[in-house]
Amino acid sequence: MKRPAPAFLALVLFVLPATQKPAMPEAPTGFLHIQGRAVLDSLGRTVILRGINMDNFYYFYPDLPPAYGTRDDIRRLAEMGANVIRLGFHWSWFVDSDFGFDLIDRTLTWCEEAGVYIILDLHVVPPDRDVGNNLIWDDPAAQQQFIDIWTALAARYRSRTIVAGYDLYNEPGPPLAAQWWDLAGRTIAAIRAVDPDHILVIEPPLTDPVTFEVVADPNVLYSPHDYEPFAVTHAGADWVGDSAVPGDYSYPGRVLTGVEWIGWSEGAAVLESKARTWRYWDSGFLTAMTGAEWATVKPFAWGRAGDVWFDDLELERNGVAQTVWNAGAEDGSFFRPGFPADWFFYGEGNFKGSWGTQAHRGSHSLQVSGGDDSGYGIWAQDQWILTGPLFRVNPGDTFRVRGWLLAPDNAGSCGLGIDYLKGDYEYYDAARMYQNLKPTLDWAAEHNVPLYYGEFGAMRHSPGYSGYYVLLDKIGMMNVLGLHWTLWSFRDTDPQGFGLYHGDYFEPAAAGVFDQPLSEILTWGFQGFWPFPLSSPMTR
Repeated sequence: MKRPAPAFLALVLFVLPATQKPAMPEAPTGFLHIQGRAVLDSLGRTVILRGINMDNFYYFYPDLPPAYGTRDDIRRLAEMGANVIRLGFHWSWFVDSDFGFDLIDRTLTWCEEAGVYIILDLHVVPPDRDVGNNLIWDDPAAQQQFIDIWTALAARYRSRTIVAGYDLYNEPGPPLAAQWWDLAGRTIAAIRAVDPDHILVIEPPLTDPVTFEVVADPNVLYSPHDYEPFAVTHAGADWVGDSAVPGDYSYPGRVLTGVEWIGWSEGAAVLESKARTWRYWDSGFLTAMTGAEWATVKPFAWGRAGDVWFDDLELERNGVAQTVWNAGAEDGSFFRPGFPADWFFYGEGNFKGSWGTQAHRGSHSLQVSGGDDSGYGIWAQDQWILTGPLFRVNPGDTFRVRGWLLAPDNAGSCGLGIDYLKGDYEYYDAARMYQNLKPTLDWAAEHNVPLYYGEFGAMRHSPGYSGYYVLLDKIGMMNVLGLHWTLWSFRDTDPQGFGLYHGDYFEPAAAGVFDQPLSEILTWGFQGFWPFPLSSPMTR
């Protein structure tokens, strides 16, 4: 689809909505419930839930800012046309304290005054400190605590009709999908023993592939999340991994979706004898292979190499020294405890990789252990789309890798080289995003169940208006399809982040900065209208 020029975008976002502000919604009465693919109120009227996430900065516990969302904030959202908020909270707020219950009670009162439904979202589950730690799966006591928290919540709020439903577990990530469906089933049974009426919100496990199952309860909203295309929606995010998501991909446009290995420096020098003390090793000159887009330093071992340690790595590109990220493996990964930041191990056979404590200098190194005649072990710095540690490659580039290695029992081969990679790209527009949704839409149609996109959103670090354009298409598409949705999120400290507001964590939202373009997008979206025709097959 042809995109509007900035001046036209400003006209649509600022002038047109000003004449069509929605009236405050009426206070809901009676429980919402599911009938087929519809959400109905107590009078049998269809309700489409459209709103926003209020996550309460759950990751700052125990210093939760009490002013994250106020009565005025809920009222303002209602005036924009929102009819639901998804309220995120931390499991520990219900242990040895009424903090969590007080937070929910207060917010429920404000929502009742404004006529806005609320979905209760257990965003961080026991025993995790932060979202996505996924420590619950091997901890039966934590699983029971999870069930007990939901039983207590359901018993306390069973009569509160302002509660649209209970979102049991935000983005469950078990090793096996069956582990989540088992825990979900036990939790549903416990909730239904005390609360037969409220809708349950069930998310799919983040296994590969991500798939739903129909649970044994008819009053369920099935809730995928959607952040595609990730390189645009999370552009510049420095909390996804040890390096930041690249910030140079735009929407609509050609977007990086992954990196792919295409070959390695087969001419690199190889050590085939023992190195009983630390030895300085030189790969020799290596010429970039044709078609390479990036390169990564590659400490390697194969065959019966025994234990090998690599440390203090260096790289020259066309004779000029380059910075190797975490060259001495001294920095630990925040996201993978026990592993070095920005290094990833790949192996076959008996080979294993670990964060070594034998070191040429400092306290750590990259270790490869094991070995047999057919296997190999390598360390590299490529992961998904996190290309920060990689080196750009131009045709004819030469590389030289140097560093220290220790291989006291080597009866195989080890050394330092280069892996070459290229990017995988897809052109993303509304039609492509619709194709992402279609398998889930088809599944919901086959099983006659409703869909609620509990999270989607876009940061604004990508070029131009890309983040806004993603939201324009995504919200418009969901409205055309009659889907329920809540945007991520209400507040953010980053001016280019996800939030409708941004500002200091510990100040009321009114003290922060209001994202006017996003406000106008949401005002249109909450009403179910859309100013642009979508370039999607579903509208033809």
